[in-house]
Parts: sequence; structure tokens; C-alpha cells
Amino acid sequence: MNLAETIDGEIKALVLLRNDPKIEKNLIEEVKTYDGVKEAHMVYGPYDVYVMVQCPNYEALNDLVLNKIRRLYGIRSTTTCYLAE
Repeated sequence: MNLAETIDGEIKALVLLRNDPKIEKNLIEEVKTYDGVKEAHMVYGPYDVYVMVQCPNYEALNDLVLNKIRRLYGIRSTTTCYLAE
């Protein structure tokens, strides 16, 4: 899939976060206020939080991940997985 193309007019992705311990609750509350974020939850395993996002295009998704989510206090790393539907 060409990243410039969209699925049903939108780009959908799962953003997996690794963050500093004990900040999940505040992190999730903040992330849920961002346009494009559909849901966010704490998870167990190699990641700490998953964020489901839906953006109108690749540029909006890039802005959300790079300029908002990655700049949050306590974020160690992110992994973005585009939904293949």
C-alpha cells in the first residue's frame, strides 16, 4: 500500500508506546484529548500503552505521532503499525 493512499478516506494505525513507569494514567488521559485518537489503553508486555488512531491523511498521522505523542513527557519510544484492512 502506498502511504499516500487512504483506507476509506482515512489512515488507521496502532501506535505502541514505551514510557517511563507509573505515568500511564496521565499519559492516556492526555493522549485521548488529541484529534485523531480513537482509544488508548494500558497493556502488559513489551509495550506500555496502545493508541488507536484515525487520521485524514499521512501528513496528519505524521504530525500526531511526531509532534504530539512523541513529545509527551515520559515517552521512551513509539512504534506505528498501519492497519492493513
